[in-house]
Amino acid sequence: MTLISKPQVTGIILAGGKSSRFGSDKALFEYQGKKLVEYSIEALKPLCNELLISTNQPEKYDFTRFKTVTDMYSNSGPVGGIHACLKASSNEHNLVIGCDMPFLKHGLFLHLLKKAAKHQVVIPMHNGFSEPLAAFYSKSCYEVLEESLKKNKHKILDAIQGLQVLYLEISQEYFYDETLFFNVNFRSDLDNKK
Repeated sequence: MTLISKPQVTGIILAGGKSSRFGSDKALFEYQGKKLVEYSIEALKPLCNELLISTNQPEKYDFTRFKTVTDMYSNSGPVGGIHACLKASSNEHNLVIGCDMPFLKHGLFLHLLKKAAKHQVVIPMHNGFSEPLAAFYSKSCYEVLEESLKKNKHKILDAIQGLQVLYLEISQEYFYDETLFFNVNFRSDLDNKK
């Protein structure tokens, strides 16, 4: 199976959430000496020649030296962030990651790229759960997401209906463990994590 090469891949980090349950900007919260957004950068950087950070407060991410992208539709959640970044992306192939999942590994994203041919979206599945915010999106999704945003459809799984989506079971893969998709909603979520 042909693997998409690094010069053809953009990494999209979703850091634009309101973090209302967390109490401050989650992406900039420091956990074990690194900001959460830096875990996302580390997971994607080995596979991407371009990284984009989806945020409506771009000045906060100057320290990363990566390009920031603001939403074109306000208050549109992850769909709005993915949509704006796909438009800004230099590549057909895009890996999307939420900034609040510090245990994601680049092995997952490498696996998604291996399966991406002939699909517009590749979403990992495990134990009956889908993970659309740790997934592959083709730039060709842009117009469908645009239509969804125009109709105020802000749920990602609703927005991608009609696209060529592969739901990929990954619970038996070498890189999988129970913490892989752990996401941070409250500060207390990190208290018991090493």
